[in-house]
Amino acid sequence: MTVLSSFNDFNRLQEIILGSALGAHTPASELSLTHFFQPPAGHENERVSAARLRQVIEQTEEDMAELAHVLESFHVTVRRPDSLHRNERVSMPGWTAETMYALMPRDCLLVAGSTVIEAPMPNRSRYCETFPFRGLLREYFDGGANWLAAPRPQLADSTYLFTEAGPVLAEDEPLFDAANVIRCGADIFYNVSNTGNRLGARWLANVLGPSFRVHEMSICDDHVGTTIQLLRPGVLIANSGRLQPQDIPAPLRSWKTLWFENPADDGFGFEWPRASVWVGMNTLSIDEETVIVPDNQVSLRKMLEAEGFVVVPVRFRHGRTFGGGFHCCSLDVRRSGGQESYV
Repeated sequence: MTVLSSFNDFNRLQEIILGSALGAHTPASELSLTHFFQPPAGHENERVSAARLRQVIEQTEEDMAELAHVLESFHVTVRRPDSLHRNERVSMPGWTAETMYALMPRDCLLVAGSTVIEAPMPNRSRYCETFPFRGLLREYFDGGANWLAAPRPQLADSTYLFTEAGPVLAEDEPLFDAANVIRCGADIFYNVSNTGNRLGARWLANVLGPSFRVHEMSICDDHVGTTIQLLRPGVLIANSGRLQPQDIPAPLRSWKTLWFENPADDGFGFEWPRASVWVGMNTLSIDEETVIVPDNQVSLRKMLEAEGFVVVPVRFRHGRTFGGGFHCCSLDVRRSGGQESYV
């Protein structure tokens, strides 16, 4: 069995990495954090007590344990990081930042077939975020996977541009979060945004070579998992609050679009949320028929069931608190099937 092989988000899931909130920290405000989150005025005065942070971490770990149990009931191998951040500081010439967590492997690692890539993340607090997963990466590498890391970015202040249209990244060095990418077999859709520049898309296309087609798009401010998700060949779910039919990437417009609206708000545990209510559409597919959905998203569940999907509701209390849902907090490293063209 190939130790690492995943081309999309919907073939039968066989092995997955789940992140961990243990050691999570709310870093002090700095330029790249402001650029990424676009937080409310006064955010720099946020004070999260140790007791509150501990409670949020414990609840998140409980929910991740429940998710792991559900996945294992479907015979999915679940892996976890083998070391965790503990409120560390990272410094480069010109800046210093505090680390955040090891909760969202989808953001920092990209799997394309038998290759795993450490993404050149533009958020300074996430500069070392792949480190807790290095033990697993070494294991996959020893098993035959390709293990690559994008050029380590300098992340100078000039990287972060604030325009009338919103924050964007300069084009001085390749930058992107892996969560900017939608994988669709031979096609990869790359969101140009404040978490991914065009040079990053060009670097990714060059590294992956002619077996993949990298399509640039710009459909939302940052990560794509709360705007579009591919559920199976020919069917996708889209955020009705952000997109119109003409906003769907051209190669996917022939697919059936399920327009999700009115997501439930599960609140947030800190003074301001790190994600919008649309994190509720951040689902995780076990296969082309079975989808894990946050248990409070009743309207989403009904919509998917009406389309013939088997929906598995799982509790997840702090998607808005930490800024990511089931898809963000996981990384599917092995799914059945090979590379196909779906568009």
